[in-house]
Amino acid sequence: MSLFVCMGALADNVNGTIGDNLKWTFTNDGTLTISGTGEMQHADGNSVYAWGGENTQVNRNDIKKVVVQEGVTSLAEYICWDFASLQEVSLPKSLTKLGKECFKHCTALKSIILPDNISMIEESAFEECSALETVTFPKSLKEVSTKAFYNCNLKKVDLSQTQVETIGMGAFAHNAQCEEVYLPKTLKTFEGEDEGAFSSCGVKKAVCSAVEPPKTISGVYDFITGEKKTDPVEWVNIFSGFDEKFVLEVPAGSEEKYRSANGWKNAANNIATGATGIHGVKASQGKIGVYDITGKRYMNHADAQTVNTLQRGVYIINGKKVLVK
Repeated sequence: MSLFVCMGALADNVNGTIGDNLKWTFTNDGTLTISGTGEMQHADGNSVYAWGGENTQVNRNDIKKVVVQEGVTSLAEYICWDFASLQEVSLPKSLTKLGKECFKHCTALKSIILPDNISMIEESAFEECSALETVTFPKSLKEVSTKAFYNCNLKKVDLSQTQVETIGMGAFAHNAQCEEVYLPKTLKTFEGEDEGAFSSCGVKKAVCSAVEPPKTISGVYDFITGEKKTDPVEWVNIFSGFDEKFVLEVPAGSEEKYRSANGWKNAANNIATGATGIHGVKASQGKIGVYDITGKRYMNHADAQTVNTLQRGVYIINGKKVLVK
C-alpha cells in the first residue's frame, strides 16, 4: 500500500493518500476524513497508515471523529484500529464491507449506525469496543464474522430486519449487559468450534424467527481446499451464561425441532423443564380471553382462577403474549 503525507495549509492539518484512489485529511478539531471512489486498498497491518505503528504524522489518540465520504465502498483491515478517543463515526451509503479489525479496540465509541448496503462485517471489526452500547444493523447484512462484536457493551442485538444467513464464532460473546436478541428468519448457520455466538451474555429474551433451527457448523477453513468446513458441531452452545429467567421464542410448530437441535438444546431444555420463564398464569378478576398464537380463541374463563390447564406453548392472554411451559 502506498500512503503519502503532506502538511496542509494549517500547521495542525495533514493529509495524504491511501492507495491510488482514496485520500485522507486530518484537521485540528480531531476529525479524520476519508474520500475518493472504490475499495480501500488492503493493508498488512496498522503500521502502514499515517496514524499507525511508529508513524508520527498523526497521533491516533487525537482522532475523535471519522468521516468516510460517499463513494468509498470498503474499509480496509485495521484502518481505525485502537483509536482510543474515537467517539463519532459517519459512514456513507456506498459502503458495502467492513474489514478485519477495522474499529477494534476503539474504547470510547458508544454507538454506530451501519449503512444499509453493508453485506459483511469481517472478523473482530468491533472487538473490544468496550463502551459500544448501540449498533444499528444494515438491512443488506448477510454475514457477521468471528468475534465481530466480541467483548463490547451491547444492550441489545437486533438483526430482525437484516438478511443475515451466517453468524461466526463468538460474534457477540462476552456482552454481559446484552438482555435481548432478535434473529432473522433468513438465519441458517452459526460457525465455530470453540465458543457460541452469544456465550457469556446475560440474555433474558431471545427471539429466532427461522422456522428451521439454524445449524452449528465448523466454519474452519480447510488448509488443503481453502474452503470452509461444514461439518456439524454438537458441543457448542449458541447461548450460554444467560439470565435465570431466560426465554427463547421460536415460530409456532418449531419448538420440538429447536429442543433437539445442536446448539439450542441447553436453552430449549431449560424452557421445556420450566426452570425459566413463566410457570403459571394468574388470572385477574373478570373474564379472561385466551387465544392461540394464530388468534383463534382457545378458552374463556368467567372468574378469577389460575390458568394452569393450558398446555405448553405460546398464547395471547388479555392481549399479551405469554409463554407457558
